[in-house]
Amino acid sequence: MKTRILMMFTLGLIALLAFSCSSKKQENETAGNNETAGKIEAHSGSLPSGQLMFTAQKGWIEEKPSSSMRKAQYSLPGVNGQENATMAVFFFPGTGGSVEQNLQRWYGQFKEPDGSPVTDHVERKQVNVNNLPVTEVYVTGTFLQSQSTMMMGGPVEEKTGYAMWAAIAETAEGPWFFKATGPQETIDHWRKSLNDFAKTFHVQNS
Repeated sequence: MKTRILMMFTLGLIALLAFSCSSKKQENETAGNNETAGKIEAHSGSLPSGQLMFTAQKGWIEEKPSSSMRKAQYSLPGVNGQENATMAVFFFPGTGGSVEQNLQRWYGQFKEPDGSPVTDHVERKQVNVNNLPVTEVYVTGTFLQSQSTMMMGGPVEEKTGYAMWAAIAETAEGPWFFKATGPQETIDHWRKSLNDFAKTFHVQNS
């Protein structure tokens, strides 16, 4: 009889401890989710608001944008007989997708000669420029250049030995996208200039 009572007491104690641990775990998970959401909201609310300004670098050639979606466009002269590179600037107020969505889309415009994932070769850094969060990436490989400026998923021209330097600056009105593509030798020649270009990003309050 005593043995049965002791066994029932032990089982009850184990059940009580299990319930306590489960409740504590759920509480911690909820607290963790709230903390993450708070960080995201704080980041969004702290983004600078106003018109993003930037300064084209010496040697760049300003061009008329080839698409109505482009806010600005520049030609970066080629070197050693290589083609020029193109720097395009995009901004879609309130739309345009997240930083990660756009980076993944851009990575999808390249493929590696050895068949390895493009993401394995991406150079990426996060910097703060005049209180603006800026993500910069650099990738090389075969560029799958779309033959249409109006639609995605159409025919492409494969251009080997290409590179992309890109930056995304986040503002309260939405992200600004800066994307330079061209022969790797040309992009590499202008890479310091591109990095210096990103340092000119700043918001002008209206």
